[in-house]
Amino acid sequence: MPQSNQHFDCIVIGFGGMGSAAMRYAAMTGRSVLGIDQHGPAHTHGSSHGQTRVIRKSYFEHPDYVPLLVESYELWDELNRRHRTNLETKELLTQCGILQIGPPDGEVITGVLASAAAHDLKVERFTSAQISHRLPILKVPDDHEGVFEPDGGFLRVELCVAAYLKQAMVHGAELISNTTVTSVESGDEAELRVHTSDGEFTANQVIVTAGAWSRQLLPGLDLPLKVLAKQQHWYQIDRVDNKLVNEFPCVFFERDDSSSFYVTPELDTLGMKVCEHSGGDELSDLGRFSNELSETQKSRTDEFLGDCFHHTKSRLVHHSMCKYTMTPDSHFIIDRHPDIPQLVFAAGFSGHGFKFAPVIGKRLVGMLDAEEDSRFDFLKLDRLN
Repeated sequence: MPQSNQHFDCIVIGFGGMGSAAMRYAAMTGRSVLGIDQHGPAHTHGSSHGQTRVIRKSYFEHPDYVPLLVESYELWDELNRRHRTNLETKELLTQCGILQIGPPDGEVITGVLASAAAHDLKVERFTSAQISHRLPILKVPDDHEGVFEPDGGFLRVELCVAAYLKQAMVHGAELISNTTVTSVESGDEAELRVHTSDGEFTANQVIVTAGAWSRQLLPGLDLPLKVLAKQQHWYQIDRVDNKLVNEFPCVFFERDDSSSFYVTPELDTLGMKVCEHSGGDELSDLGRFSNELSETQKSRTDEFLGDCFHHTKSRLVHHSMCKYTMTPDSHFIIDRHPDIPQLVFAAGFSGHGFKFAPVIGKRLVGMLDAEEDSRFDFLKLDRLN
């Protein structure tokens, strides 16, 4: 285990989805790398947990994300080949397709079609009646439509983090868990000092991927972030056509009241995952975060399940809380510290960042090497000033 006062070429603070990827790509350059996390690998206190994360290319949020997603798919595939050493090992990315549903003039359908047109993505449009014919488990309003993307699917989130950390360690990276970083400051001779609950470390460069704790670790930037607690739910229902083995896809559903929900198919005894992407409860004190069942959030998910799925019985099997670290415009922040050029950071993933972990982790290391990449310009901090 690394000892305090030890020096590294690069320290990565927070090794969830983004941090684990950044550690791997930094270690691949030959740097000595240390990862520090206040909890540990694939923990349940942040944003990189909950069995699955949806992945898709036809991105309604902004067409400029699509080129990043194309590369991210390639990098997930490369990681999967290293991770999946035998056929019994679960794959990291399952392309079961995704059906995105909503009003024709809503944010989701118009955004999906705009991204698909701008980047020549393979998608197929369906009317409500056609959806009901192909997926009779779904109840879709007559005035809604759907867009199906065969390349969509889900990532096994904990396995993805574990795979990136394993590859980082293969290249010599070291980890410290259950250690809280209290501050980062400039030291002598352009070194950075990283103060922690277990002592001080120094580094030539630092990457901050601290999720909900980013604002506290970068106080001089006054990052415009707020943290929402979002509950993830898993239901068993009295249908068999919601299972992955029966080719049920991921579903993203925009409702008339602008609320949105996503569903991933049943993979095992936990059941079908059903979560509200909108809503959430603001967390002003991260230390008071609780994983207790929120009856308010559950009732909204129950209502969605009753309105949009054909079934007669359902049972909540499992739940967990996830943190959404939101920016004002719901787009990410990926930038360099204006006063500490050897410190780069990524924050504010607003509930849709995990699928980008490979390309963002690689980009953060590229920033340390002064590499330019204009694809990320729309995610710089100065857009929010």
